Amino acid sequence: MSSESFPPIKIHICDPARREPGYMIVPVGKEMRIVRRDSEFEALLALDVEGKIAWEWRSPGPLIGDVKRTARNTLLTLSSEGVIYEVDFKGDIVASWSTAGRNPRFAEGSIPLATRLFHHAIQELPNGNLAALSITHRDVDDVPLSADDIYGPRGRRRYMADTLVEFQRDGTIIREFDFFDILDVNRIAYSHDMPFWQLMELEEESADWTHANGFEHDASDDSFIVCLRHQDCVIKIDRVSGTLKWIMGTPSCWTGPWAEKLLRARGKTSYFWHAHDPSLRADGTLLLFDNGEAGAFPPDPKTDLDTLVSRGVAYRFDERARTFEEVWSFGGPDQGTPFSMYIGGAQELPQTGNVFLTFGGIILMRPDNRRTDAALEGHGSAELYEVTGGDNPQVVFHAEINNRDTEEEKAWAVFRCEHVSSLQSAS
Repeated sequence: MSSESFPPIKIHICDPARREPGYMIVPVGKEMRIVRRDSEFEALLALDVEGKIAWEWRSPGPLIGDVKRTARNTLLTLSSEGVIYEVDFKGDIVASWSTAGRNPRFAEGSIPLATRLFHHAIQELPNGNLAALSITHRDVDDVPLSADDIYGPRGRRRYMADTLVEFQRDGTIIREFDFFDILDVNRIAYSHDMPFWQLMELEEESADWTHANGFEHDASDDSFIVCLRHQDCVIKIDRVSGTLKWIMGTPSCWTGPWAEKLLRARGKTSYFWHAHDPSLRADGTLLLFDNGEAGAFPPDPKTDLDTLVSRGVAYRFDERARTFEEVWSFGGPDQGTPFSMYIGGAQELPQTGNVFLTFGGIILMRPDNRRTDAALEGHGSAELYEVTGGDNPQVVFHAEINNRDTEEEKAWAVFRCEHVSSLQSAS
């Protein structure tokens, strides 16, 4: 293990007695997540309650993003090439599934699937199947040519949207839901014009319409809760039919049948912006990592960049009353947390009820540490927090991965972390 390439993990706070027993799996790399093809360092690291590295797995090449535990205590991790690896704690790849996506050849030894590109999120379902996000596209006429001027010039654009795929371990696709069939194609948010799929080398001159980045299976009614970054909303859809059950988020620009699906905010509820990583807490509330990016929805002007706040936030929702309200949050100037522009994660931990937060996409300019919304121009770092889950959250762990003050050109990033109680996989 080269000390020059290994991430510089600086621990600021660590209170092992108040931390969740077990290990946090940290998917860390020395390059901006997702869009790059190569990196000097890509690994899954297991940090114990003292913040020490107890286990590592090096990626076979491509950048790694999401990581999720399976029922056998193996790990599913997703590469930037659209390949899902299942890894055990001996470090072996026990299975893999791939899409042609940006890679004209399927990964050697993997099971190929006839969907375009796995990206951002993977999860094992209670029935043993796997679910993942993929993509599709559609050419749309008479739409705004810029999200910054939605009343300006109009024309034809290629829209990129997401699909949600459920498949068996043998590669058989059970169902795939196309978000073009679920949401209003006329509604566009800030970052719609971001060249994400161009950087992924999949589509030229395309608009990134939905940009789903995470989902959760809700066993209470066999549905999926999906986070759509570029719609500034979370939606719930039926797992079998794909029927839209509700929409949570800013009420701006929802019309017709979609407006009828909106949950109304109650009390002192603040909306989330460009969020990531939805999950259900033990009490049924919905936990998100609210990146805070843009802080508004067109045509309202963007919020000043220097005032944007990233945070973990939980909402209680009432499907019968069709309402939601904010019940918990951590992050912002009062807690001294950073602005994590483009990635992040939030997970409730099972024994203590603590919440682990991944501020994984901090982008600042050198040398003066100014914020930027041009992610490719800044230098990245990550900060990890474990905080108590009740009122007035207390920090029990805070670590930083940052080489901004060195001469190194390549920066660090962390996608989002996953808790495991043991480093032993079931045979």
